[in-house]
Amino acid sequence: MGLQLRMTFNDTDYAYQIINSRLNNQQTELELVLEGEKVELLRDKNMVWIQKDGDSSFDPGLIQALGRSASLRLRV
Repeated sequence: MGLQLRMTFNDTDYAYQIINSRLNNQQTELELVLEGEKVELLRDKNMVWIQKDGDSSFDPGLIQALGRSASLRLRV
């Protein structure tokens, strides 16, 4: 953790960094820094990634892609 990672979504490159991850039986939580802004992601038992905070300042498709990208790197 701490390494700058890159991802492409809708022909746009994004750089993000994984800060923290928490796993339990019900859900997975990831804390990321995306383009300088802290983002907290949740993956529930339905395997859907959502933004933890109620405000959806990012596209839900981008959040889903970020969650998949980070979980593949962490093998979550």
